[in-house]
Amino acid sequence: MGKEIKKFNIVAKLRIMPKGIDVDLKKMESDVKEILSKCRSSKFHSAEIKPIAFGLCALETAILITEADSELESIVDKISDLPYAESVTETDIHVLSDI
Repeated sequence: MGKEIKKFNIVAKLRIMPKGIDVDLKKMESDVKEILSKCRSSKFHSAEIKPIAFGLCALETAILITEADSELESIVDKISDLPYAESVTETDIHVLSDI
């Protein structure tokens, strides 16, 4: 049979704050994609660099998750373990409906 198609029904938005203004946010995005590529029930959707204040920017990411096997807490922990990540905050979680 063919490859199983996963149905993603949750979108989680995370704000990742770097430890300083000199952190390469594109590298951080790449590392987040790498972390998510190893997760079986989550997938990277998008990222955006948002200015915060005084030259400091945050990386805001959207992650698609299957409700049945949510790995969100584990993902947040792994991103928090990056040496240049100061904090990771879940800013929004949406449940997608079937239409």
